[in-house]
Amino acid sequence: MTAPLYHSDHSPVKKLDYPHAHAGLWFDRFFNGFRQTGSDWIIPKPDDNQDAKRDWIKTVAGPVGSSEQLQTYAERKDCLVKHLGGRSQRYTTDWHFVTGMGNPHPVENGFSWHPTLGVPYLAGSAVKGLVRAWVESNEDGLSIAQQKARLKSWFGTASKDEVAEQAGGFMFFDAIPDQRPHLLCDIMTPHMGDWYSDGGQGDLKNPKAIPADWHEPLLVPFLAVKNARLVFSIAPRQPEFAEQLAQVFTALTSALEWLGAGAKTATGYGYMSLDERFLQEQAQDAERIAQQQRLSAMSSEQQQIDALRQKLQQKKNSKASELIGGPLYTELRQLVAQTTDWPAEAKLELLTVAKALVEFIGAQKNAKAKDLLKQLQ
Repeated sequence: MTAPLYHSDHSPVKKLDYPHAHAGLWFDRFFNGFRQTGSDWIIPKPDDNQDAKRDWIKTVAGPVGSSEQLQTYAERKDCLVKHLGGRSQRYTTDWHFVTGMGNPHPVENGFSWHPTLGVPYLAGSAVKGLVRAWVESNEDGLSIAQQKARLKSWFGTASKDEVAEQAGGFMFFDAIPDQRPHLLCDIMTPHMGDWYSDGGQGDLKNPKAIPADWHEPLLVPFLAVKNARLVFSIAPRQPEFAEQLAQVFTALTSALEWLGAGAKTATGYGYMSLDERFLQEQAQDAERIAQQQRLSAMSSEQQQIDALRQKLQQKKNSKASELIGGPLYTELRQLVAQTTDWPAEAKLELLTVAKALVEFIGAQKNAKAKDLLKQLQ
């Protein structure tokens, strides 16, 4: 009987040594821990020297994904979300995070991988369910009528048992890391004997089938995220829902902080906190874009004047000094020398900045400074 997987790869591999390879494809499809016993292929039980499941998980431990691809994806998604009138927020894991453990896999516990990026992620449907769970917990103290109205408005139905007759007011996007997440081989230690596998079907007179704490713990390895930061994006489906977007993100923040996302939340996995630095980065990006748009609407003369004005303001803010012959004054003289063909409006604007600079230097009575100002009048 042939090996159940690719014969050429049926040899021990300690690490996936291709940094741009799809770690999820490797993890899900190339497990090589099977051994032949008679006509069957089995995964040997672990011993002191070898644990096929643990060893396979460790082949993808460490950073995964491509930084360049993650950054490109984040920028493209950000453009789409903003075009739809939505916004994004980034959250960092407080501890480990795992999702997709129910996916079939030879190591017993699966893992959710993004189909193209090869990194762990949280599907948009899971994000939507997480926000809904928080609204259903009614921590905001809404009346029953208000709670049902919010559920129907945001998610399309007031109850999960209802058949949706309308789409919810918001679109929930997949939560994707914006930098390479770090994975690790984690261990769980169930100690309930055969109860987890047989449940109430086994012979309860058999001590091994009874759920009790005297059983020897079983070491079960599984793949988890050690640390990551995920970008969550939500957009209104219609413009009239835009004013409620802040409330949706408030619910999401509370849900990630108190309910957790993914599997094993009861043991501390999946809790996340809002990353304040992301908000600062967004504000800086918005300011930079606004500055670029403002400059693009200016003439070349106005751009030079604006640059000098900003440098002067920076000097004032830092309480630095400036003298005649200093860098700012020298730049002013060079600009004045170029104003021969400037329109009158540009000269007048430069004159305003020049007067402010001369006053900052304290050279109002200096003959050279006065002559420089006269050239602009």
